Amino acid sequence: MKETLAKPGFLIQTSTLGADLSYLLAVIFTGLFLFAWWQAKKGDGTRHHKLILVSMVSMVVYFIGYYYTRSLGVLSLEGKEGFGGPESIYNNVFIPVLTIHLVLVTLGLILTPYMIIEGFRAAQKIDGKWTLQSGILKANPARFKRIYLWLLAIWAGLQGVLMVAGKSIGSMIAYFLIFLTIALVIGIEKLVEKLLPDGDRRHRILGRGTMILFALILVTSTATYLMLYVFYPVRTALG
Repeated sequence: MKETLAKPGFLIQTSTLGADLSYLLAVIFTGLFLFAWWQAKKGDGTRHHKLILVSMVSMVVYFIGYYYTRSLGVLSLEGKEGFGGPESIYNNVFIPVLTIHLVLVTLGLILTPYMIIEGFRAAQKIDGKWTLQSGILKANPARFKRIYLWLLAIWAGLQGVLMVAGKSIGSMIAYFLIFLTIALVIGIEKLVEKLLPDGDRRHRILGRGTMILFALILVTSTATYLMLYVFYPVRTALG
């Protein structure tokens, strides 16, 4: 699979198939998110609910499958070996943009499942149509405990699989940090409840922020793609 992804791209010959696929899907998913946001602003809650749910789940599945095959740090590796521009541009422009991009992607992957769950909690289905409901929205403390226990069980099982597969300690630490991040986000929900108690207002504000985040991800992704494969292209055989 890695060899296939390293083949010449279909958008531009100086790129790779993997990079083109990644960028094209970033454009498609961002377009779907923004269109779903537009549906929400029009008051079409049902179509918004269905489209955002399908597109967000698809994005997460794609991300996990794609980066498991290609490895998460591939952009950094391609940047180091494939960047053909001046050293000053690499250090002062490319690396900062790439770092911001990876941070935004990480935040996006954290917010995606959170917004899916929060969307179901903040909405209600009446006569087959989804609408946001006003009023104080609080999570059940017992449910929080169950979620943490499930996360702990999943993380423990994953660590066991990594040990059996002979993965490095670094990989195990990375997954542990991901677990801690998710646990922290769930814990922050209690703070969100205090700052934005109304379910309708909370979903609109967090949804707006999430859509802006994905738009910024596309901007940084485009900048990274252009610097690697258009402005300063160097053909590499990276997977």
